Order: sequence, then C-alpha cells, then structure tokens
Amino acid sequence: MRDHVLFRITILSVGIIALLVSGCGSSAPSRFYTLSSLKPAEPVQQPAGEKINTIVRIGPVDIPDYLDRPQIVTRTGQSELAIAEFDRWGGSLRNDVSRVLIENLSSIFIAGGVTVVPWKQFAPGAYRVPLTITRLDVTPGKSLYLKAQFSIIDKDGKTVTVIRETSISRPVDGTGYNVVVNAISDALAELSREVAGSVRSAIAKAR
Repeated sequence: MRDHVLFRITILSVGIIALLVSGCGSSAPSRFYTLSSLKPAEPVQQPAGEKINTIVRIGPVDIPDYLDRPQIVTRTGQSELAIAEFDRWGGSLRNDVSRVLIENLSSIFIAGGVTVVPWKQFAPGAYRVPLTITRLDVTPGKSLYLKAQFSIIDKDGKTVTVIRETSISRPVDGTGYNVVVNAISDALAELSREVAGSVRSAIAKAR
C-alpha cells in the first residue's frame, strides 16, 4: 500500500514538473524593431564650380533616460509609462536615432556638396551639430510628441552659430508597436529636415 502511494505521488510530481516546464516554454517570443531612414534621393548633377564640399558632424545625440532601455516605452497617461517586455529595440535606441539622423541628412544633402558623418569621426574644419531629444512620447492610437534642441558649431570648433528648439506633433493611427516605430521614424525625418534647413542657412552665411 505504501509503495502504491509513493508511486502515485511520484507520478503526480512528474506531471506537475512537466506542466511547469511546458508553461515556461510557451511564453511569448520577443519581437525586435529598428527605425527607418529616408530613402536616398537620386543625385542631381550640379554645374561645375558649385560644389561646396562641406563636412557636417552630427552629435552627440542624446535621448531621455526613460527611453534608453531595450524595451519600447510608450505613454499611457500624463505621468504613466508602459514598458513592452516582448517588443524591443534591435540595439541601442540612442545609436539608432543617431544613425537615422545621419542617414536622413545624407539623403537630403546628396546633391548639395555636403558630407554628413558621426561626430566622433575626425574631420577638421567641419561644422558640428549636437542634438538632444528632451521628449519623445508616443501614445498608441492617439499621438506622438517630440521635443528637441540642437545647435550648430562653426568650423572653428568654438563659435555657436545656431541654437534652436523645435517640437513635432503628429497623430498615431494604430496601437501596434510597428505603428509606434514608424511614427517615430516619421518624426525623425521631419526633425532631420529642420536640422538640414538650419545647416544650409549657416553655410550660406559663412560664404
């Protein structure tokens, strides 16, 4: 009788362990996302003698600390954030934002004689554009709000020729994280165009 009871307990224990293992193995798989940059425009042939050959170094680029994590962070209320455990960035969001800004500006300036590089790249006589995103709040199904500050440092490496603060708002039509990521990419494209306009003005004044 005792052996029979021990056998039933053993079978029950094995069944519980199997259920626990099965439950652990059925957790939702993580999904990974990356930001998209503007599609490169077709280069336009410039007349001889109109090449500017200016170098612009972008960075450092900073983002809010609450966004600087592997998980995608969205806003659910005025003072509440939601952290998506299974929807994550494919790498560092800070580095991805910097990459997209550089690629966007390179596309915008493709025919303008302006070369865009990361700020750590050694390039004497280059303009530098440090940029800080102070807010990047996305409420799925409602709206996106981006606030940023950037400046343009002259080729002497000391003189600040532009200091600008800008904000971008746009609707977010959907609740999926792919929609959230696309909305951020679109906002960065708009920010890139604003930075490009300021860079063009600074170059024109220096001529």
